[in-house]
Amino acid sequence: MSDHTDYKRVLAIETATPVQALALLDGENLREHRVQHVRYNHGSSLLQNVDQLLSARKIELPDIDLFAVGLGPGSFTGLRVGLATAKALARSVNKPIIGISSLAALAYAAARINPGATVLTAIDARRREIFGAAYRWTPEGLVSIIDDCAVDPAEFRERVEAELEGPIVLVGDGQSKYPALRQWKHPNLTIVPPDLATPSAIGVARLSRRAAQADGPADLIALEPNYIRPSDAVLPDKPPGPMPPAPDQRDN
Repeated sequence: MSDHTDYKRVLAIETATPVQALALLDGENLREHRVQHVRYNHGSSLLQNVDQLLSARKIELPDIDLFAVGLGPGSFTGLRVGLATAKALARSVNKPIIGISSLAALAYAAARINPGATVLTAIDARRREIFGAAYRWTPEGLVSIIDDCAVDPAEFRERVEAELEGPIVLVGDGQSKYPALRQWKHPNLTIVPPDLATPSAIGVARLSRRAAQADGPADLIALEPNYIRPSDAVLPDKPPGPMPPAPDQRDN
């Protein structure tokens, strides 16, 4: 149940993809929005970019009322860095934190400007899969129609055609990477160009603020990324055998 806290100033971090995004809300007003394509990983630039954002607005870290972070699905490393940073910042000034689906954040803008449409997300998840979901904007806010999942693009398309009616909007880089989506001839389909369709820190900020106002913040310790599936770095089924002896210990 809501504690009716306003959470006026919200700092949002989104690192599910190689596009790092930050946003600062002051009430309903967007005060700052920064986007950067990271070359290696988010850890090398994230804290510096947060500091620069706050300095540009002459805001101190204790002035933030709520820290918001995209929980994925997406890059394992990106999600870990983003959440660890958000937790460290929240803990350092004893302020609340909340996490939101990165796919919901991706769908947010398209859903707001297409209130009668179902917004599909499709982020390249590798392994010939996408991170897919479906959302729709309603008077109650953004509603999940298909839960976040890792799925074959053709199977996702078939499910949408079988279960959903009316206009649909497709966002995310998955449509440019997979023929099943790139060549989709759905009569009511609108595709958002990939360079305009990355998970949005603005979406993270606005959805998180609304969620925190309705249900309160998350437990800082328990909050975890939503990886959906195991990492690509799979551990072997069996432990490695013993190390071979040093050269001077081998039998002659």
